[in-house]
Amino acid sequence: MADQRHSEPPCPDCDTLKVQLETALHFGDLSEAVDLRVLLRRHPRHDDTPVASERKHA
Repeated sequence: MADQRHSEPPCPDCDTLKVQLETALHFGDLSEAVDLRVLLRRHPRHDDTPVASERKHA
């Protein structure tokens, strides 16, 4: 069954930030990755939507 929580159309700004986040993580730029996660969390249209953590819990 499809996830019904995301009824809004995709946000191009968020998509860009997510690509930049993946790139920063790929190259090991953790400082940039943190900055991008903050920007995603503070994005005006998505203030209440948390960004998935990349942390692996043991």
